[in-house]
Amino acid sequence: MVVNFNKKFLNGKYISKILSAYDYAIKYLKIPCSDLEINVNFVRSDEIRELNYKFRSKDAETDVLSFPSLLEEGKTDMQLITDKLTKENFQGDINFENGCIFLGDICICKKVAFANAKKYGTKKLREIVYMALHGFLHLVGFDHMKDEDKKIMRKAEEEILKYIDLERK
Repeated sequence: MVVNFNKKFLNGKYISKILSAYDYAIKYLKIPCSDLEINVNFVRSDEIRELNYKFRSKDAETDVLSFPSLLEEGKTDMQLITDKLTKENFQGDINFENGCIFLGDICICKKVAFANAKKYGTKKLREIVYMALHGFLHLVGFDHMKDEDKKIMRKAEEEILKYIDLERK
């Protein structure tokens, strides 16, 4: 898996834990292809607010936004593509430079994530990795619009975070 981080990132321990979460997520979700690419961008609170307004019509800061490249726009029901993620199914979405299927972009606001860590009594590392994982799950079709879908998404998040020793305590 190729993960492109922007320059505004934290340090190596965050990167390695995010990569561990993604590696295990691929196994946990039984995604048939590990040649995947995503961009993870860390943005300021004013930037995430602007993106949230532009794409979701919500004039507020948020912790994470995902911009999937493979999902149908406007779809409101959970549309998992985990079992369909093969190069044969997404030939037009392969980055010719690295041979990976491009899943999309994730934007994380460190300020909001760190405030969440304080609010929920968790470590900053856990919140950042949680946001990165949450974003990844959105890129492969998870959502939390319905209670049933939210339970499925939360279960996947907690199982993956537990595996990499970042479960909520």
